[in-house]
Amino acid sequence: MLDIIVNPYAGRGRAKEEIKKVSAYLDENKIAYTLHFTNGKNHATDIAFDLVKEGAKKIVSCGGDGTIHEIVNGIISATTKFGINDVSLGILPAGTGNDFARSAGLPLDTIEAIKKIISGVSTPVDTINIDGVYEICFACRGIDIDVVNMVNSGKKKTQYSYLKNILLCIFKGLKYDFDIILDGNKFSSTGIIVATLNGSTLAGGINLCPLAKINDGLMDVIIIEKRNALKSLARLSKLVKGSSIIDGDFVKHYTGKHLEIYTKQSLIDIDGELFENKKFDAEIAPNSLNLIL
Repeated sequence: MLDIIVNPYAGRGRAKEEIKKVSAYLDENKIAYTLHFTNGKNHATDIAFDLVKEGAKKIVSCGGDGTIHEIVNGIISATTKFGINDVSLGILPAGTGNDFARSAGLPLDTIEAIKKIISGVSTPVDTINIDGVYEICFACRGIDIDVVNMVNSGKKKTQYSYLKNILLCIFKGLKYDFDIILDGNKFSSTGIIVATLNGSTLAGGINLCPLAKINDGLMDVIIIEKRNALKSLARLSKLVKGSSIIDGDFVKHYTGKHLEIYTKQSLIDIDGELFENKKFDAEIAPNSLNLIL
């Protein structure tokens, strides 16, 4: 039995069309399923929590990374509370970016994805616990907060909205002073962003950290330091070509299990959602999610 949680607004309405194709495939192959449609923010979390409580074993996300984020938080909250460890998550990627699916190496075509969910194996993967909220893709402080606000206020959200606006903010000369504690080691940086990643991509396939894996028991930390606008733009433009920008100077890469970030911002971006007045205290949660791969 598949319990499919559908965000009909994901991917600018794409999820609503994709679930029709998936439903037809499941009907044709006589596979039992139930659709659960979300109607607002955090509804997917509530649905997932209740499904686990009621005994569901295979929960499927049909939407984007935001939908997955909500479902994962519902699943982990319920499995932790009720001592359950045999709930699996399947992914039908129907959002704008689908970065978690990309990082996991899952099919981006929903029919191929449902075939994988039916025949695939449940495998433990990591999430990152940030002060009680579980991250699946990335979380950060710095210029990204301004970028997310710009993207969300834009008339049309596309795969390239994030990159376009981050380049615009860099050209404006925005910078932040960070105090960072990584596995007990303290250091400071003046830069544009500090991010912790669970997977390799963000913002619709931007390969920010090619070395990151969702099942290695480590979080990856990227620090992009302040340079003049032209140097910053030249370096970050390599992301469009799929090239790595990690050079140990302008862009630094670390791995660890516990990260704290302090700066003069009250907001944190976790998987594209802004959280206010939350401490950026991130800890790897190894094998905290059973993902169908």
